Amino acid sequence: MGPEINLDHAATTRPDPTVIRAVCACMEQCDANPSAPYAAAGAARREIRLAKEALSRMIGCDRTEIIFTSGGTEANNLALRQAAGRHVILSAMEHKSVLEAANLQGCRVTLVVPDSSGRINPAQIAAAVRSDTALISVQFANNETGVLQPVGEIGAMARRHRILYHCDAVQAFGHVPIDVAALHVDLLSASAHKLYGPRGVGFLYVRQGILAQPLMAGGGQEGGLRAGTENVPAIAGFRVAAELAEADMIPRGERLRQLLDGFILRLKEKNPAITEIVGGVHRLPGIRTLHLPGISSEKAIAQLDQRGIRISGGAACGSVESGPSHVLRAMRIPEEQADEVIRISPGRHTTEVEMQLAADVIGALCFP
Repeated sequence: MGPEINLDHAATTRPDPTVIRAVCACMEQCDANPSAPYAAAGAARREIRLAKEALSRMIGCDRTEIIFTSGGTEANNLALRQAAGRHVILSAMEHKSVLEAANLQGCRVTLVVPDSSGRINPAQIAAAVRSDTALISVQFANNETGVLQPVGEIGAMARRHRILYHCDAVQAFGHVPIDVAALHVDLLSASAHKLYGPRGVGFLYVRQGILAQPLMAGGGQEGGLRAGTENVPAIAGFRVAAELAEADMIPRGERLRQLLDGFILRLKEKNPAITEIVGGVHRLPGIRTLHLPGISSEKAIAQLDQRGIRISGGAACGSVESGPSHVLRAMRIPEEQADEVIRISPGRHTTEVEMQLAADVIGALCFP
């Protein structure tokens, strides 16, 4: 087996060396509790402030509207907490941390299904609105297909109806530009480990003026919405990762798009039966979802893993489930085809040679 080729960056990313150094430095230098009254705690508070300033700049909000969490799942749960026991409208493709949080909070749920391309029609969301609708949640980009949703149109409609709009942007943050004011978003989730930051830290943007309900009670940290001593080293790493992502977002996205275009072209030369599940421009630049006829995704993943190539069949957090993912079912992909789907997601350091090698191996695997 040759060097490992990681084509599953949509699941998680290896922290950038600069991020690792920032985390380690913070662990050494910011040993005080940021809530403590003495001067030594000032360094920890400063790290939190700098991180909130950097993250808020990336989505166009005030730093006081950033609430740190342990990751995207907690951020999504905190967002759905705002509609506990009430009616919510969700897309049928939402991440499980949104769908299950709605059930946990006792919400009355209306699911809106996408079209065959994986896009949600804002008119369907509007048609599902009731007099008691408290919240709409539609993700920015799907974690399995990379499809971008019409966030601004949905947000504008929600604002007209005076309904809270939550957007799970975990897969999109740091990869495409986001402006919460222009998109009329009230709540937005993000996570560090999708953009070469540390695992175990994320944030929820909470628009100023929302009387938000806390997920956990305690010492009153994070504006009283997320009690518990802040994970300052991880927060410091999140800031550095976000700044790096902001600096190379456009050229990185274009490079990933070109890498994947070349990969798809080479793969189809092996056999034109290989098709993309979704196409067009409405998707993240770094994710492609493919149908490999004749081989199950489970078998493809296992055999490619033996050859040092990492891919996935969809969401990493849903890998314990059997059968097609709820995303592919919502898109009405036939079950036999959905069982033969893989996701390819190269990263910042993936090379053209690695992509060509992966295409050759996948082509030989499926069509010996």
